[in-house]
Amino acid sequence: MLRALFRAVRRAERPAFRAVFRPFRAVFRAALLDARPLFRAAFLEARLLFRAALLEARLLFRAALLEARLLFRAALLDARLLFRAALLVARLLLRAAFLEARLLLRAARRPFLAVLRAERLSVRADFRADRRANLLPLLLPDDSLSDESPKSNEREDPELDELLSEGSGSIHPEPDQPISI
Repeated sequence: MLRALFRAVRRAERPAFRAVFRPFRAVFRAALLDARPLFRAAFLEARLLFRAALLEARLLFRAALLEARLLFRAALLDARLLFRAALLVARLLLRAAFLEARLLLRAARRPFLAVLRAERLSVRADFRADRRANLLPLLLPDDSLSDESPKSNEREDPELDELLSEGSGSIHPEPDQPISI
C-alpha cells in the first residue's frame, strides 16, 4: 500500500521535476556536442599511442622470445652433448661389466663343464660298447636259417602245402578237414 502511494506521488511530480531540469538538459547536450570532437581527438591520439606501445611491446616480446629460443637451443644442444657423452660412458661401463661377468661365468662353468664332458664321454663309450655287444650277434651268420628250415618256401609235405595254400583266403578250415596245429 505504501508502495502504491509512493508511485502515485512520483507520477504526479514527474512533469514538475522534468520542467526543472529541461534548461539544464539543453546546456548538457550543447556541452556534450562541444566535447565530442575533443574526446574523439583524444581517443584517436590515445589509440595511436596505445598501438605504438603495443607494437613496441610485441617487438620486445618477440626479441625476448627469440633470445629465449636461442638460449634454449644452446642449452638443449649442451644437454644433448652431455647426454651423449654420459650414454657413451655408460655403454662402455656396461660393456666392460658384461665382459667381466662373461669371464666370471665361464670360469665358474669350466669345472662343471669338464665334469659333464667326462661323464658324457664315459656314457658315450659305455653306449658304444653296449651297441657293439648287441649288434655282434646280428652281424654274425645265423645257422638257424638253413634250407632244411620249416620256414623256407619249399616244403616237401604236399598235404601241408594244400592246407596252407593261398586259396580262398579264409583262415577257417573246411568242415571235412581236420584241424592241425
